[in-house]
Amino acid sequence: MTKTTYVATAPDGSQHTRKTDRTYTHAVLLEGKEGWGAVGFCGRPDLAEKKRGEHPGSIVVECGVLGDRAADVPEAEATEKAESTAPDADEVPEREQTVDEKIAAAKVHGPEPTRTIGSLVQELLMDPDLGYLAIVDRVVAEFPDAKTSVRSVASVAAAMRKRGVDVPMRRRSKG
Repeated sequence: MTKTTYVATAPDGSQHTRKTDRTYTHAVLLEGKEGWGAVGFCGRPDLAEKKRGEHPGSIVVECGVLGDRAADVPEAEATEKAESTAPDADEVPEREQTVDEKIAAAKVHGPEPTRTIGSLVQELLMDPDLGYLAIVDRVVAEFPDAKTSVRSVASVAAAMRKRGVDVPMRRRSKG
């Protein structure tokens, strides 16, 4: 089977590629200290949104096949008679946007993510001033039916650390 190279472009213009037999439509990108990086490539928008939910601060972008023309770039057309493109005396020619301006104006597509207990716990774990018990209290305040415990919060923190996230350490409470 022929391998296809997929490319995803980050907001800063950097490109991230993956060569595979699979079919990808979206990529999840995350900005780090050294710039944007690809968290993963997905074959469906819902899978990309799920992966984005696992990585706070990440974005979903559509990816294309390396070498294909972009869908928004029109093919050149030959015309029999070229029309004059000179502006009228009272018309001001419109300036074309720079790449940076286009990136700044771009909008990330897709529905707003629904907040989950897991995403809330991950977000709260990044605040070094909150202890595990305070995190449990905030989760239960937002999700009254949550069965979150100090132990489950500690487990999420351990899993995040294992994935390489710099989760602040907490002092063990006495008693």
